[in-house]
Amino acid sequence: MCPGCRTRTADRIDLRTLEPRGDVLICDCGRRYPVVAGVPIVMADPSGYLRAEIATVVERDLPTDVVELLVSGGPDDASYPRLVEHLSIYLDAHWGDRAAPPPDGPGAGFGLRAIADRIAERAGQPVELAVELGCSTGRIVAELARGAERVCGLDLSFGAVRRARQLLDGELVEYPRRMIGRRYAAARVAAGDRTVAAERRLLVCGDALDPPLVPGVFGRVVALNLIDSVASPRGLLSVLDGLCAPGGEVILASPYAWQSSVMADHERLAGADPAAELTAILRDGTGLGARYQIEDEAELPWTLRRDARSAASYSIHYLRARKM
Repeated sequence: MCPGCRTRTADRIDLRTLEPRGDVLICDCGRRYPVVAGVPIVMADPSGYLRAEIATVVERDLPTDVVELLVSGGPDDASYPRLVEHLSIYLDAHWGDRAAPPPDGPGAGFGLRAIADRIAERAGQPVELAVELGCSTGRIVAELARGAERVCGLDLSFGAVRRARQLLDGELVEYPRRMIGRRYAAARVAAGDRTVAAERRLLVCGDALDPPLVPGVFGRVVALNLIDSVASPRGLLSVLDGLCAPGGEVILASPYAWQSSVMADHERLAGADPAAELTAILRDGTGLGARYQIEDEAELPWTLRRDARSAASYSIHYLRARKM
């Protein structure tokens, strides 16, 4: 739906759906949203996003030795080097069990395994519609599709969503894996039996705090390692609650690795135990439209390989709750 003309009142939300015309989605209000490489970019201010991220939107698949030459001049925090490093980290984390050669060094292996296994278990309780906010390169979308008729994945990183689309379509994705500094080695990955037919899934580049999705229709709503990566954790919880259908479930996970560059101090879940505060918010329905019954809770490992000599290892709080 069009996020630009959506209106809310105390008792209703007025929405307009977007119609495809070639590689553009058009709303009756006159707003237009681009579709690039099969991925729609739909947010309230797409022009602002494109001004800031145009390099990541127009980049294309290149041989590893060419990528290495492009990033060799630095600086490390320029948009393209950041994208290349980001894709190396998250393709390994999401698809490390299917990558060739396998990831090496600290963090080697399938960093998302513990979370993916929990999501895969939910296939035994199928739903019609599922959504993941912060889907990155798409592994959890693939796992959700095993227990849903249709699934949606949304992420603000266009480069990550484009790779998710390629993988779920069954394409072989070749990517540069960071080895040390600005040195990269060629790697490749295919989703195999985790491909998802195009008519069963939708991948969108968009804002998790303002998703262009119809509210109240998703039987399974997922946001993994996202609460500490948005400007407003409580705002994200409100969005998840709004998307979740009555009787549906919300699945969350986070290491609560707060960063001042991401959110102001007053936005953080307070106290020494943010996991307990999150649980209390859901149980009490504080700031939400409903209360939730906690059905599963655990501490799970999550590892991100940065390069052949370094990795970040987290203990994440995993929680699944039923909307009452």
